[in-house]
Amino acid sequence: MTFDVRRLIYVIGTFPSLTTTFIDREVRALRREGVEVQVVSMRRPPADLPLSSEQVACAEGVQYLFPMHPRRLLAAHLHFAVRQPRRLLSTLAYLVTRPHPDRHDRLKTLAHFSEGVYAAYLVRDRPFRELHAHFADRAATIALVMGRLLEKPYSLSIHAGADIYVRPVLLPEKIRGARHVVTCTAYNRAYLEQLLGCDLENQISCVRHGLELEKYALLAQGSDGLPIILAVGQLAERKGLADLVRACGLLRDRGERFVCHIVGQGPQRPELERLIAELGLEQTVLLCGPLPHEAVIEAYARAALFVLPCRQTKDGDIDGIPNVLPEAMAMGVPVISTRLSAIPELIRDGENGLLVSPDDPTALAEAMAALLSQPGMREELGRNGRRTALEMFDLAHNVGRFAATLWPDWFEK
Repeated sequence: MTFDVRRLIYVIGTFPSLTTTFIDREVRALRREGVEVQVVSMRRPPADLPLSSEQVACAEGVQYLFPMHPRRLLAAHLHFAVRQPRRLLSTLAYLVTRPHPDRHDRLKTLAHFSEGVYAAYLVRDRPFRELHAHFADRAATIALVMGRLLEKPYSLSIHAGADIYVRPVLLPEKIRGARHVVTCTAYNRAYLEQLLGCDLENQISCVRHGLELEKYALLAQGSDGLPIILAVGQLAERKGLADLVRACGLLRDRGERFVCHIVGQGPQRPELERLIAELGLEQTVLLCGPLPHEAVIEAYARAALFVLPCRQTKDGDIDGIPNVLPEAMAMGVPVISTRLSAIPELIRDGENGLLVSPDDPTALAEAMAALLSQPGMREELGRNGRRTALEMFDLAHNVGRFAATLWPDWFEK
């Protein structure tokens, strides 16, 4: 098999998704550079998800594993059982005998093994150079299985949150089995090195995500009415949105006039709705639901400030650098977040944004009040934040580094 044309297979849990638009940008950028990227996704996005027009286009040609027809699944297992029985059985034995947090996780690994066999069967006749998995959970397990059955290497992009911090499954095995690993923050890289207890300088690289900065050329204009405090993200505990609602209650009680728009969907919505009602903030805090990315950019342009008070949950769930922070900064919107995880790698307190301690609605309210009352500070932080985003998150530069790190014979650093 020859590789005159550069070909990769990307393995992703759900594609496309509102919370992983950075993957969309990466795939589009690689394709512009002449790489044929075939996406294999476990699941389709929900039919009612408000995808952007670019995401809809990006979803064309995606190979989805589910719904999985039982006969095709059986055919996949029979195919490898006949042609590569030792490799099939040794891969299964390797996975199920590794340490797992509990029996339930071991059963999930067994299911992902079966899905990996099916995925390998679907792409068995396609020429490609390497598998690349996004996230170190189910997608990495599937890529590991596919790589062993098809005798292809796999590489891995590791992010944050449940990906590595909440009951990770087979994380050391996935990292050591990968040809190379890329993660998006120095915080993650240091954590993984400490976790594995060995020098991984040549195994794990830190490369930032990228933004199509030309889309953020429109600077924040603000609104004609009350100043808008904006938050964008999954309605999940690690985003700290309950603290934002409480801080809005404190601001309202101080006589501040504003509205807060929270864009996103997720499991915490019922809790946030109850809290908003309990504090009597129905006219002040609006849960806007999920929006396509074009509408999110319009929301940035209307915002007076952007707030995302991230926190670490009891089970260890934590963000790295939420992509919405550099997006807001690229629009010139002053940002407030927390001293947590990798966020200080992006935001320098008092220089290009404000940082407060996590789980502190009072401190958050003080920071929000300071920005609402000082237009000059808002302008300075917004200007400096935009400069930081342009320097750190240029898509062509970062995807170029990403590609050159993983496939140096295809791309020059």
